[in-house]
Amino acid sequence: MIKVKKYKVQTIKHFDNNGNSLGFLNEYENADLRCQIAEEKVSGYYLMFNGKKIEIQPNGTINWYDWERGLYDTNEILFARLFLAQRRGSV
Repeated sequence: MIKVKKYKVQTIKHFDNNGNSLGFLNEYENADLRCQIAEEKVSGYYLMFNGKKIEIQPNGTINWYDWERGLYDTNEILFARLFLAQRRGSV
């Protein structure tokens, strides 16, 4: 049976290059911030997740070794489930 599952939108506290809080950003706001950082090529922006400071690089990326499980990963997990379900159904 199909049931609609409700998800709580994850928000994580972000900071500018002076350590000022930008507030709690959701996944889409985080992506927009990272785009702006890359477009402006600024450094020093970061977020705090599970007590760990995670820097956003001037090209907008977050280093893979800094990426923590649970950090904005709901879409990836759901798309992996979808891909697996699709693969199981293929000939």
